[in-house]
Amino acid sequence: MTFSIQKRFRLVFLLLASLLLSNCATYYQQNEAFNKSFESGDMKMANKHLDANKKLQANRNRVLYLVNKGALAWMQQDYTLANTYFNEADLFIEDQRKNWGSEALAIVSNPSVKPYKPEDFENVLINYYKAIGYLQLGKNQEALVECRRVNEKLYALNDKYPRNHKNRYSDDAFAHNLMGMIYDASKDYNNAFIAYRNAYDIYKSNYSENFGTVSPEQLKKDILRTAKRIGFEQEYNFYSKEFGMTFESYSKDEGEIVFIWMNGLGPVKDEWSINFAANRGAGGILTLANNEEGVSFPFNTNNFSSKENAAFSNLDFIRIAFPKYRERVPLFNQALIEVDGLGQYNLEKAEDVNAIAFKCLKDRMVRELANSILRLATKKALEEYTRSKDETLGTLLSIANALTEKADTRNWQTLPHGIYYARIKLAAGNHKLLLNLKSEINGEHQQEFHFNVKTGETQFFTFQNLETR
Repeated sequence: MTFSIQKRFRLVFLLLASLLLSNCATYYQQNEAFNKSFESGDMKMANKHLDANKKLQANRNRVLYLVNKGALAWMQQDYTLANTYFNEADLFIEDQRKNWGSEALAIVSNPSVKPYKPEDFENVLINYYKAIGYLQLGKNQEALVECRRVNEKLYALNDKYPRNHKNRYSDDAFAHNLMGMIYDASKDYNNAFIAYRNAYDIYKSNYSENFGTVSPEQLKKDILRTAKRIGFEQEYNFYSKEFGMTFESYSKDEGEIVFIWMNGLGPVKDEWSINFAANRGAGGILTLANNEEGVSFPFNTNNFSSKENAAFSNLDFIRIAFPKYRERVPLFNQALIEVDGLGQYNLEKAEDVNAIAFKCLKDRMVRELANSILRLATKKALEEYTRSKDETLGTLLSIANALTEKADTRNWQTLPHGIYYARIKLAAGNHKLLLNLKSEINGEHQQEFHFNVKTGETQFFTFQNLETR
């Protein structure tokens, strides 16, 4: 009977090991065909690869499938279809309930078996894409709703976290800035001023310190212009002094183009692991520590079950796998827009998606360290219990545990590295805009655009470069 159980277990183990070894690649590597097609700009082929991969459409990966479908449609300027996918992704996240079966399985295997829960910044960038899509469709009010939802979501998400473990990405400056631009385009200068001011406050108090993104000069000009226009002299004087600049006059015969440049591609997740040494102290306190990382985590083993205590009794160290981001450095690091061969406008950084991603993941890892250790403790408890019953089965389970200790490397990999913009005032009529992209390693690249500008109207235009180094 024992032999039969061992034989079955070995068979299951071999199948498990085969599956895990074939699945040890990162999420990016597993979907390399799709990623390479997208990165090269071949959206039709990328779409074919996406639809051909049934694993990507499974419930646990469903949200990533939807946002990638949305991004593909968005890149092909089919904004109605793009927003259909983004709306479905938004609803999927809202309706998603904790799957207790997959949650229990994740405790004894790894988090990638659960339905993917987007990082907080990924969650709200769905609304950013929807807002831009609505702007391209001329639906400014719908775009405003999506901008508001960005920060409403962030407030709700951050409210659930412990007081001393909040996200540094707690408010989105660019969402407020974009709201201001939309109000501005709708001639609602009072609300435009409020939104611009809110954006500036976030750049000043949060973005500059945490993400290295300072307030764009254009935002300062917009604050002064709208304050002057609605007669807020006290506010105008305050910000004029703070910015060291004065209001620039404008012509009522002009129109505007808000040119939004999405540069490069955001980071992809990889895996790293930390070894924690086990130190036993008085009163049943067990501390797992890594001196190199300066991280320690105390546990009161008096609260452990007998199986858990047995698991830790002979423990010297444990290895815990975590996801980490790997940056994809953009090929281009600067951009200028030349208008009709005459004036030039700098495209200013408004959102560093890459920096926000790194900080969001780090903040989440701090919050989830206890869960990771609990997951590993459960593995060890099962391993020790099995070993006490059968040495061979215990050894096989130990190997299986080592194989299943891997990080969840899924993430939304079609996002930009950063978002830049410029407000360009032009006389009514036809104009040629030349986008000059500069690279430290590959010289310059130019892209030509043509616009018909109408008096008193604001056009929103987006363009994305996918090139990375």
